[in-house]
Amino acid sequence: MGKKVSFGNENRLCEIYRCSKKEGMYIYVDKKAGIEKLPDALRKKTGKLVFAMGLVITPDKKLARANAKDVLIAIEAQGFYLQMPPSLYGEAQASSSAITEANDFLEREH
Repeated sequence: MGKKVSFGNENRLCEIYRCSKKEGMYIYVDKKAGIEKLPDALRKKTGKLVFAMGLVITPDKKLARANAKDVLIAIEAQGFYLQMPPSLYGEAQASSSAITEANDFLEREH
């Protein structure tokens, strides 16, 4: 069984790094642990890590593209959270929906 993660009123100071090999890929780590102990296999896939920001994360924190609880669980269990880039399929769907809505609007206006 995996570790049991208890949040309580935990605030975790994290550092977020941008991965040079893939646009939109980020790694979250505990500030105290840093990136020095990240697995070599992960480092090879991410390329150079560029510091993006520091952030206090709580279980109820609103993050742009990640669930705060998932981030905290991953950092506790494996020492990092890897945020993958948005999928091209998801972006294409969003663009397609926006185009359809715009076309519907234009048709109603004529």
